[in-house]
This record gives sequence, C-alpha cells and structure tokens, in this order.
Amino acid sequence: MDINTWFNQANTYPAPPWAFRGSNQIAINFDAEADAIAALLPPGVTMDLEPDGSARCEIRICWYPWSVYGPFHECYVLVRTRHKDETVWFLPLIMTDNDIPTSCGREVWGYAKKLATMSWQWGAHTGGQVVFTMERPAGVRLLTATFAPHRRALPTERVGHHVMSHRHITGGNGNTTSELILVGGSKALHVSANGELDMWAGQGSISVPSASLDDPWHFVKPTRINNAYWMITDFALEPGRVVDDLTLVR
Repeated sequence: MDINTWFNQANTYPAPPWAFRGSNQIAINFDAEADAIAALLPPGVTMDLEPDGSARCEIRICWYPWSVYGPFHECYVLVRTRHKDETVWFLPLIMTDNDIPTSCGREVWGYAKKLATMSWQWGAHTGGQVVFTMERPAGVRLLTATFAPHRRALPTERVGHHVMSHRHITGGNGNTTSELILVGGSKALHVSANGELDMWAGQGSISVPSASLDDPWHFVKPTRINNAYWMITDFALEPGRVVDDLTLVR
C-alpha cells in the first residue's frame, strides 16, 4: 500500500494538496493597540509597528462552500510582524465550525484552531452588507464583522506577505517540538463572465464585544479601519516550510 492510500484510509483528512473552490474571503485591514497583541507572538517574531506605534492587523472572514474538508466557515487574525529581517503575517487566532479542518490546521501548521458557532448572512435583511458573527460558546459573541461591496478592485491594491504559524506540540516522553512554519500553497482569483476579476473593495467594520482570556479576540480590537476587500478564489494548501526551530528556546 502506498503512503497516500494509507493516509487517506487512516486519517480524518486526505493527503495534500488540500483544495478549495469558489472560496469567499473578506479581508478587513486595521490598526490596533500593540501591547496586548505582542503577548500572542512566539520567540523570534516581533511586531512590525506603524509609525504611531500601533499594530497593523487583518481579520479574514471566510465561507468555503467547497473544500476537501467539506463546507465550513472560518475566521482568523493576521498580525504584521518581522522574522529574521522578513515581513510576515503571523497568525495567532483562528476559529472554524468544522472539526476536519480544525484537526488538519492544528496538526500540519500548528494553528490554534478551535470550534465556534458562526453565521454568514447576506441579503435584503442585512441592508446589502455581509454580516458575519462568531460565538464561543454559543451565545457568547466574540466577533461581529460586516462588509458592503462598493466597487471592483485589483490585486495590486493589496500588499501581500507570507503567512507564518507556530506549531508547538508536546509528544512522547514529554518531548516538545516547537517550529515556525511558512504556509505553502497557491491561489487564483475567480474571473467573472465579463472577464473581470472577482474582487471587490468596500466598507468593513469589526466589533469584539466580549473579553475572554481563553479566546482573546478582544486583544485585536481595532483603533482604525484601513480598508476592506472581498475576494472569490480557488486555492490549494500545502504543508508549508519550517523556517525556525524553537525547540531549544526557553
């Protein structure tokens, strides 16, 4: 039996690459107070601050109607940081509402994924806005985000960075593996029937009404919203590349 056949039979999720199709991702870029966010960073990763001392962050709310994990919602935070003279998006907080991508994310990249109750609504009753909510546990609201599309946008309007995660695992005999990983994969924007890219700029908002040290989303309360975009994409995720071994860092 080859390794991929074994992997697909023995595991919750299939072997890579992990494909997504028709994915809706809304990115809301904002600034926040840096002190609390710094506590979410591992050794070797430092804040890349704005001139006024604030942290540059992004919350992405996602509806994945088709993936190899099945359909699910997801929400995560990215913080602009520095690692070995490179600017990267570090990912400290992430939630999903499907246990399969939760398992894969935690095991492959070390994402601190947790299950949450999420809702993505868009219609006449939402005033033309996407309204996304996240609760953990159900009934305790950690996040409300909205987005209203205003105009077509181009990929050149956004500044991209590699995404970094921290996989910290205690294994057999109490041994610890602690690694910084750059996420791998490929992504392509959908093209509409008239040949335009499916990317829209608009007005976004973020509210973090609850404070919980178990789920510290209040650490990234915005002080200023910079911009917001809605993208429809196909992409595939790869295991990524280990760029730093923190196992011996104490």
